[in-house]
Amino acid sequence: MKKTQLMGACLLLLGQQLTVLGQSVPKQALQAINPDAIKATMTYLSDDLLEGRQPGTKGFALASKYVETQFMALGLKPAINGSYLQKVPLRKGIVKEKNSSFSLLINGKEEVLDYNKHVIFSPNFINESSEIEAPLVFVGFGVHAPELQYDDYQGIDVKGKIVVMLNAAPESFGSNERAYFTNNTIKFNEAIKRGAVGVIAFSLPTDKRSTWEATVRRAKQGSFKWLDENKIAKDGFQELKGIATFNNEYADKLFSNSGKKIEEVYANVKANKASSFPLNISAKLNVQTAYQFVQGSNLVGVIEGSDPKLKDEYVVYAAHLDHFGVGAPVKNDSIYNGAHDNASGVSILLEIAHAFKALPKAPKRSIIIAVVTGEEYGLLGSDYFANNFPIKEGKMVANLAIDMPFFFHPILDIVPYGAQHSSLSKQVAQATKILNLKVSPDPFPEQVVFVRSDHFSFIKKGIPALFIKSGFMTVPEDTIDRSKSDVAWRSTIYHTPQDDMNQPFDFQAAAMHVKVNFLIGYFTANEALAPTWNKGDFFGGKFGK
Repeated sequence: MKKTQLMGACLLLLGQQLTVLGQSVPKQALQAINPDAIKATMTYLSDDLLEGRQPGTKGFALASKYVETQFMALGLKPAINGSYLQKVPLRKGIVKEKNSSFSLLINGKEEVLDYNKHVIFSPNFINESSEIEAPLVFVGFGVHAPELQYDDYQGIDVKGKIVVMLNAAPESFGSNERAYFTNNTIKFNEAIKRGAVGVIAFSLPTDKRSTWEATVRRAKQGSFKWLDENKIAKDGFQELKGIATFNNEYADKLFSNSGKKIEEVYANVKANKASSFPLNISAKLNVQTAYQFVQGSNLVGVIEGSDPKLKDEYVVYAAHLDHFGVGAPVKNDSIYNGAHDNASGVSILLEIAHAFKALPKAPKRSIIIAVVTGEEYGLLGSDYFANNFPIKEGKMVANLAIDMPFFFHPILDIVPYGAQHSSLSKQVAQATKILNLKVSPDPFPEQVVFVRSDHFSFIKKGIPALFIKSGFMTVPEDTIDRSKSDVAWRSTIYHTPQDDMNQPFDFQAAAMHVKVNFLIGYFTANEALAPTWNKGDFFGGKFGK
């Protein structure tokens, strides 16, 4: 018997009297978890038939209808006036490449750069036609963090100018703080606050989150924003007339008249030195955007709590259903199936719901199962949900997000992003003790995982949240270095059409993700006190008030 099978068998035997720190878990819930069900749901959701599940497409509608029927089969209570459907109004924007242009003005001479080779634009979600000509100012990472004794804007005036910044944050910051200050919404709002009228961003040569080719492919599919009641795009950055991403292979063009070499710039930021200065050139940006209205949607089901006083408090589980649809071909395949990202998360979420429904008695607090849209385009569905919570008398107290958690090998340890910030660390300890799992730190702070999935939408609303990935510990018979293979997956398969079911998924490991997320939520739902931020915590201080 393999070690993972032995662990599972022991777990079920212990299920007769499964108790840790005063909490007991009925064996029915853990026994109900079915790895084959995870595989079945993933197989359907990532099939070519669904054409990559981009919001607003028939493929997404088919995926959503399938999940809705699973909500019905599980007996989840509809959350929105007898319906599971929460409408999410979206604006889709695609840059009209042939009508858009980017030029550098250097000592009176204009150099027109090649779109897709040197630079691309983000759609302008406020104005379909936007033009700007302004001086360039380099602002390092574009970070203002007085609480961390760091300020890229110290002594520099950017009013009426286009700021040039790196797509990163100082390595000296803690892992999750670094992720927070890498977030474009935080950076762009800081630039707007200081009077900037445009942004040009580029990546460090060492940044392996995405290749330039992948960035261009993704941009061609357009992007989305959700619309408020006045049909204004949320985080549309109205004051920024142009937002451009520059190919770092040509970043030296931006510094050609500054008196500084790009190597010097990289050395300073590597040393965490705030380094801002005028670039002594200007840029002319002409951004033309085509709009389309898309009626997006979330699905929200409820498992009502059993305690009369606590049932109006909700532990929210969330997983995103969307992916990138049909796009630029890679290896003669143009359907971005999104099997691991994130048919896996939705499949695991449905099994979590199955486990809760298998309980002889519901937990004290209520459970929400939310399948959301638009994560790939900026956490849109979860952000809309968190800002438009559909249960008016209810209160969200915790969130667990499920998003490509990694199960290409047996799960012996987890990385619980967010656990160090709140009392949810207690429930993580309880669950991992039962499942004999180790807890590991963030192995790749430079990947800024903490701001890249739906849990961050809840954190911004002051709600303690977790996002659990597997670690790299392996059983003796596994000869693969998982720290390398998982990183290789991100650089070769992630966000490509090759993320389909022709991958060596371990569905027993997927079931382990169900178990750990279920147990954490179960313990949280039965705890006497709702989760709280740790005293003095960075995110609790930012959002917890």
